[in-house]
Amino acid sequence: MSYIRDDKKEKEIIAAVRKLSDELGEKIREKGADDRLCEMFKKCFVNTAETTMQCLDDKKVFLITGDIEAMWLRDSSAQVCHYAPFMMEDGCEPIKDLVKGVIKKQFEQICIDPYANAFNTEANGRCWAKDRTDDNPWDWERKYELDSLCYPVRLLNQYLEITEDESILDEEVKRGLAKILEVMETEQNHTEKSAYFFERDNCPPSDTLTNGGKGEPVATCGLIWSGFRPSDDACKYGYLIPSNFFAREVLTYMEKIADRISDENMKKAAVTIREKLEAAIKEHAFITNENGETIYVYETDGQGNVNRMDDANVPSLLSIPWITDIDRKDPVYLRTRADVLSSNNPYFYEGKAAKGIGSPHTPKDFIWHIALSMQGLTSADENERKELLSMLTSTDAGTLYMHEGFHKDDPSKYTRDWFAWSNSLFALFVLDYYGLCN
Repeated sequence: MSYIRDDKKEKEIIAAVRKLSDELGEKIREKGADDRLCEMFKKCFVNTAETTMQCLDDKKVFLITGDIEAMWLRDSSAQVCHYAPFMMEDGCEPIKDLVKGVIKKQFEQICIDPYANAFNTEANGRCWAKDRTDDNPWDWERKYELDSLCYPVRLLNQYLEITEDESILDEEVKRGLAKILEVMETEQNHTEKSAYFFERDNCPPSDTLTNGGKGEPVATCGLIWSGFRPSDDACKYGYLIPSNFFAREVLTYMEKIADRISDENMKKAAVTIREKLEAAIKEHAFITNENGETIYVYETDGQGNVNRMDDANVPSLLSIPWITDIDRKDPVYLRTRADVLSSNNPYFYEGKAAKGIGSPHTPKDFIWHIALSMQGLTSADENERKELLSMLTSTDAGTLYMHEGFHKDDPSKYTRDWFAWSNSLFALFVLDYYGLCN
């Protein structure tokens, strides 16, 4: 199967995005933003549409991440997070088409391989590396990440709630939803039921799974296993708690979608998985810290071993109020937030230019713009949000774009100068900061 790009549709969407960007930029200027912030916002806002979008002749949309030619299920969802709230505004019909096209492409990809995290434009066999796993020519990379199955459902639910356009719920989307439920149910008993394995040669330990590609042993407890984190790094312990919180939330979306299409089997499966997951979260997602306080852990194996940290990539512990209905003022969340924004988190860095969360995926002392934007989106403290906006706009190395990681003392040292997800999340934070999106 091959596709032809729809140049006319691409131009139409880009024009609508640019017009919306100008309108929003003027609104944030009226609310007190200076010229540089307005320019930075507009450049980041249009980045996904202008540089990563491929509209196809089947009305689906393929989004590359930026400097990598593949489409990630997670990244592509996040790349349009700042467009979705405006889909029903005057003149934004092309933006609605963009979001719908991305969702349709995602569910096509899930139907091809629900264990893959990233895909090619066609079945050309291109890939990040030649791995030992049950892959196919569509797969750019087959690192199974639970969040990769959650993001498209979250975007689908948002699309349905904003537009009420149920035509998106075609047979391919329904098959994709069924595959997501099948994987979640299987990975609640990874040891006995899962056929998934992944091994990569000549690589850092973070790029492959141990134990013959099955990962470190876990107890069957109701949590959903994930081979890799949203950073694409291997999990230390297979139950990634932020992703399990995310899964619990999207399972409620799937129940609502099942009601829309009168699919009792889908609803029953979603409820069964969610109820087991909720019980397991209550039992395994928490630890008591040295002050006797309850906080969330990042990973566990369900056997008593835990990993106390947080990573810049989303879902993270920091992002829980953004990916779930847990309130940003929830006491357990606030204690966890304080923990991960401190030296208790080995990937929290503080320097001359900034302080924030980094990742083992990037060098030591490198803070991520995604983490700073997410910290702003989940903060209930206006002073903190103001400080974070200033930190973001002063660490772009003069490019007017967001990056992956930058050095805590010298923002001119950074990774990935073309990373659309980071630009989108920054734009969303700016909109949120100035009260321009719900």
